[in-house]
Amino acid sequence: MNSTNLETNKPIAVEFFLAATAAVGAGIFTNPIDVIKIRLQLQGELEARGAYRTIYKNTFHAGYVIAKHEGILALQSGIRSALAFQVVLNGIRLGSYKIGRSYGITNNDDGKTNIMKTCLLSGAAGVVGCVLGSPFYLVKTQMQAQSTEATLAVGHQHNHTSEWSAFKGLWKEAGIAGLYQRWYANIPRVFIGSATQLTTFSLVGDWLKTFSVSFPDLWAFIFQ
Repeated sequence: MNSTNLETNKPIAVEFFLAATAAVGAGIFTNPIDVIKIRLQLQGELEARGAYRTIYKNTFHAGYVIAKHEGILALQSGIRSALAFQVVLNGIRLGSYKIGRSYGITNNDDGKTNIMKTCLLSGAAGVVGCVLGSPFYLVKTQMQAQSTEATLAVGHQHNHTSEWSAFKGLWKEAGIAGLYQRWYANIPRVFIGSATQLTTFSLVGDWLKTFSVSFPDLWAFIFQ
């Protein structure tokens, strides 16, 4: 192993913290999109096409309707649970990836990406984060589906008064099993997505190095 390719200057805890912080920043901006997606997916649930009233016509219309009738903050429904899920998922996923790169676990002897090892580590880390964060994802989804306006409600309404009340209700209903309902459903998606994203990211990084360009250098060039 070529030691010049290894970067072990940051403690493991710092790697996980940085990954989690980045995920939180992204989550704040993507949560409104997630709220809209959930509403569109639940619209007409268990009903034949044409047999229900179309409340949300498309992505932009859904965002407009939600903001107009429920308030702009409704687009951030479930934000606390959403960010907690991102911290758990991406803190573990990205932190593990960075550690694997730094210590040469996912590198070949020449320091370049070992595709199989990177896929396995990235996918497995994503699955671990996904499973551990499953209760947050469940509450996030239920809160995002919930509407304060009866005329805009789609899908089953759990009528939680807050995210904390959602956690308490799920625990009271079935204990740990209530919090981890269908915990396995997201595993294939997260494994494939995590393995693909981070392996591609790593390979592109290797390719850029042939031009003596790193991701930080590229970022600085674009935003200079």
